[in-house]
Amino acid sequence: MRRLLFAATFGLLATFASASQDLPSAGYQSIAGIDNPAPWSTFATLSDGSRVHFDGATVTHQASDGSYLATLHAFPSFLFTGAIAIDPNEDSLLVGESTNGDVFRVELDGTGATYLANLPYNFDAAYEGPGSVLISAATCGFSCGNDIYRVDTSTGATEAVAHVSGPSGPLAFAANGDLYYGPALDVFPAPAASGELWRFDSNDLTGPALLSDSDATIIATGLDTISSIAVDLTLGDIVVAANTYDSSFTVIADSLTLLRSDGQLKGVVAEGIGSYRANIDIIQNGGLGHFCAYQPSGTTLTFLANDRIESIQPKRPTATVTAHGGSSYSFDVEGGVPGGAMLLTYGNSALHQGSETSYQLAFDFLYHTGLPINAIRRIGQFYMPCDSAGGASFPFWNNGNLTGTVVFQGIMMNASGSFVGSSEAAFN
Repeated sequence: MRRLLFAATFGLLATFASASQDLPSAGYQSIAGIDNPAPWSTFATLSDGSRVHFDGATVTHQASDGSYLATLHAFPSFLFTGAIAIDPNEDSLLVGESTNGDVFRVELDGTGATYLANLPYNFDAAYEGPGSVLISAATCGFSCGNDIYRVDTSTGATEAVAHVSGPSGPLAFAANGDLYYGPALDVFPAPAASGELWRFDSNDLTGPALLSDSDATIIATGLDTISSIAVDLTLGDIVVAANTYDSSFTVIADSLTLLRSDGQLKGVVAEGIGSYRANIDIIQNGGLGHFCAYQPSGTTLTFLANDRIESIQPKRPTATVTAHGGSSYSFDVEGGVPGGAMLLTYGNSALHQGSETSYQLAFDFLYHTGLPINAIRRIGQFYMPCDSAGGASFPFWNNGNLTGTVVFQGIMMNASGSFVGSSEAAFN
């Protein structure tokens, strides 16, 4: 989920290229980012978009715009940062430090911190439910593998769940309780495309046996080393942040990649800004959609890059009906798939419900429409091509009899012929 890899070991030695605002892939849009208000901190995001930061000295609560809200806890001396995660009840958070390896529960109302356990080199954490968190920590040191522990955040009771190869990797839970894990290699820099994504089944996590590499299902390969994982619980899609360094600690490859729940590639969200990406979170902003290209902007992906907190949202194609004079009109879509195509649908505007309903059809995305499903018609058996900018147009004649009676909507396709999303509706 979150972590600034190498923070505990290398501090500020990593060399970052100068990063400009991210330019995401088609179907997404970059939202203005902010400087990390607690520089070099690790952080976790609450459901309202505000964040809790641990900068090695204090745990603070900051608004989504970076403005200070409160100090939740102050440590007596500086500590390198470690794992951080918010309890699903949002009444406390787990904070780990990697100087001594201690883990604490910090109350979100500012009433203090409680020592829980000592887990050296704790790196990432993910709650499996209120009061129970899994922590990735290389408790035996270097080049001897990594451990995953379950910690009861009320009592501090600690239980070993898994011992796996490599240094500490990131964790995230699926909605069904499966655990995703991003293993790393002991060699540095790790070769490009050497990263994998693993899944531990939920039933195995609660069993008596200590899990190992052989108990994991490898669901994706050919990635760069994964630094952070986030799961969109709407459809179960997975976003991974991955990076590759050279021997001088310079990032030479970086990406945000969207995977299906089975690990199959769904698309690249963004890549190549020359900064280490980490600390990714998916925030539900309300409204329709999920985190996928060409969807409404109802979710936001936030991440840390070059000590800036950046944000990316889906970008849905826009649609208009344009009058060209006389009886000449066109239905125009912008922001579709460059080189893709559009299937044009329409319906009686009197049946439009004013707001859209989301449907999980045979698509790999949610289809949003204000028309009843049985009232939607398509125009012909052909597709209208999208130009190199993703624009598509359907010309038609209206002698006056269509005015106020028809609503159009495009279903967008990629260059391979797969449907990927829908445009806004436009009324004639």
